[in-house]
Amino acid sequence: MSVTDSEQRKNRILEMIIEAYVATTNPVGSELIAKRLRCSLSPATIRNIMGELEEEGFLRQPHTSAGRVPTDRGYRFYVESVMGIRHLSSEEVQQLEGLIQPEELEAEELFDRVCMALAEWTHQAAFVVAPTVKQSKVRQIELVPVGVHKLLCVLVANDEMIASHLVEIQEPMTREEAMALGRFINTELVGLPFSELVSCLERRLLAETDSFYYLVKRSLTILQNALSTEPQERLFLEGLSYLVSQPEFSQKPQKVHEMFKCFEDQQDELLRCLHHTSDHKGLQVQIGNDRALPSLSECSYLHAPFFIAGELAGCVGILGPKRMDYARLCAMVDGMARCVTDVLNQWEHS
Repeated sequence: MSVTDSEQRKNRILEMIIEAYVATTNPVGSELIAKRLRCSLSPATIRNIMGELEEEGFLRQPHTSAGRVPTDRGYRFYVESVMGIRHLSSEEVQQLEGLIQPEELEAEELFDRVCMALAEWTHQAAFVVAPTVKQSKVRQIELVPVGVHKLLCVLVANDEMIASHLVEIQEPMTREEAMALGRFINTELVGLPFSELVSCLERRLLAETDSFYYLVKRSLTILQNALSTEPQERLFLEGLSYLVSQPEFSQKPQKVHEMFKCFEDQQDELLRCLHHTSDHKGLQVQIGNDRALPSLSECSYLHAPFFIAGELAGCVGILGPKRMDYARLCAMVDGMARCVTDVLNQWEHS
C-alpha cells in the first residue's frame, strides 16, 4: 500500500474516532471502528493505527483499558486536513434570514437577535463582536440637558447604531442652547467618521480665527467626554446555559465558575483574543489552548467576520466544548456571518 493510501486510511480512522466521540462522549475503541468501517481491517490492525495516531499526538488514552479520545492537535488536524467543507442549503439560509431580518430592527437589536438565534440553532453559547459608533460615520448627534451640569449626548451612526453618554459640563446649558449647539454640530460634522470628530474640532480650535470658536470649543469638550467612554467593540453573548450543560462541564462546578468569571471580568481580554484572530481570511477555529484564555482552555470557538461596505466590522461565532460537530457548526457560523453582512449593507445603502 502506498504512503498516500496509508495516510488516507489513518485520516479516515481519526475522522471516525472524532465523529464517534462527539456523538457519545465516550472513549472510542477499535471494535467500534471496525464495525463502522465494514471492511477487512481487523480490530488489531485498527488498534495499531490508533497507536500510531497516539504517538503522533492526535489521540490519547484516558485509562489503560479505555479507548482513545482526540487531543487538541487531533481536532486541529481534523479541521484543517480531514473535515469536508459544508455549506448551508438555500432553505437553511432562508431560515436564518427570517430570524434576523424583521422590519424596523436597530443594530443593537440585530446583534441581540443574532446571538439568540445562533445559540438556539446550534445549542452552543453564541457571541457577536460588534462595532460601536466609533467605527461609523455621524448621522446625527443630539444634546439633551438632564440637570444643571449634566448633558445627555446621543450619538447616532449612519448604520443604525446608537450610543448615549451622560456628560458632565462646567457651564450650565439651557434646552434652547443645547438645541442651537446640536444644530451647529449636525451642520458641521454629519458624514464625518466619529473617530475623526475630536481631531477635526481640535484643528479648528487651534486656528483661533474660526467665527464659531465658542461653539467649536463647547462641542469639542462634550464630544471628547462622550467618545472617551465609548468602547471600540462590544461583546454580545447568549446561550451560556447550553455550554455549561455539556457533559464536559456538568460535573465540574469549579470549571463552570471559572468560565462565568471570565465572561464577567475578562471581556476585554476575550475581545482582544477574538480581535487578534478576526480578519479577512474568513472562518476561524480556535481549539483548546489556541490563544485561548486559561479559563476557556477546554473550549473551542468558531467565528467568522462580517463586513460593512467591504470593511471588516466584527465577527459572529459560537463557543462550546472541544467535542463538537465542527463541520456542521462551521457551516452555521459562516452562514450567519454572511447574513449579518447582507443586513448591514442593506442598511448602509438605505
